[in-house]
Amino acid sequence: MSEATATKAAFHVIPVSRKQLPLSCPNAGTNPAELHPRVFIALKKSGDRFSCPYCGAEYELKD
Repeated sequence: MSEATATKAAFHVIPVSRKQLPLSCPNAGTNPAELHPRVFIALKKSGDRFSCPYCGAEYELKD
């Protein structure tokens, strides 16, 4: 397993509610050592998922 694959595998799906939209990655609680350029996440309907191209964090709209 490559290092990039191992890093992506370490993430779980981050549930997102409509109240949290608009959303971007990295979010406000991100460790400063893990910061990357901001990516805006377009989740429109329940069940939509987005995987960040920089860190691999996966977001899913739950409501």
